[in-house]
Amino acid sequence: MDIEPQGIVPPDIDAGVGSDPVIRDIEKMLADGELEDAIVAIDAAAKAGRGIASDLTFLKGDALLGMGMAREAEQQFRLVLRSDPDCPSSRCWLAMSLFLQWRFEEAEEAVREARALPDGLADADVVAGCLLERRGHLEEAGGLFERAATAVPDKYVIPTRVTRAEFDQQVQRAVRALPRQFRKSLDRVAVIVDALPSLDLVEADRLGEVSPDMLGLFDGVPLSEADEFEGAMSPNRIYLFQRNLERMSATRAELEEQVRITLYHELGHYLGFEEEDMDGLGLA
Repeated sequence: MDIEPQGIVPPDIDAGVGSDPVIRDIEKMLADGELEDAIVAIDAAAKAGRGIASDLTFLKGDALLGMGMAREAEQQFRLVLRSDPDCPSSRCWLAMSLFLQWRFEEAEEAVREARALPDGLADADVVAGCLLERRGHLEEAGGLFERAATAVPDKYVIPTRVTRAEFDQQVQRAVRALPRQFRKSLDRVAVIVDALPSLDLVEADRLGEVSPDMLGLFDGVPLSEADEFEGAMSPNRIYLFQRNLERMSATRAELEEQVRITLYHELGHYLGFEEEDMDGLGLA
């Protein structure tokens, strides 16, 4: 299984972080997507006693969350909160790390605490909205998404909502626009639209591979591995998650583009392509 891209925008660096040159260097690594290098630098700085300890801990959590390691990130945010229980960024991203682990009741409590802070982040509204969606409180969730988009318009958008029939039409248009050599591949893999990801998609021991905010998922055995696979094979499936895709899209045109990108990306995983191959093959 492969999950790409992520649905919730990754955390920004805490506005209070960065006054120290060591911290600024690590911030730059994170901004440039050099997450593993940033963790190495954080650990080295902590060992040498350089940099502000709480900032290093927060930044390590930020990097781990960006790498999809929500459980490890949770530990870092909790460490910060032991010494600074009112840190708005750590409160917010603790809630997100719990949400991404499917620990929804704990995430609800954490996000309530994050939103209760006088300087709470707008990002906490997004996490709260995602949790409300899970409970079926769609109108209330929509209000929180709109509030976050109003507060931070360069980071969040007001979701574009369409009917299931309209969404299915967008999927069909994306299929018709596939490069000819790949269109027939979809005859051998089902495309399934769900509102949101479900834990029923995976076995418990593969929980870390599936995120509740993912946009799409290939579930099955890639063609490149089929000959080596032992045992009975379940049908190959590509899942598209409508509400997560809508949440990333400010307009219908953007939604259609997100559907296309996600469908093609998951098809690429079914065909066994590496990430770097997909651009050149017209699957990105």
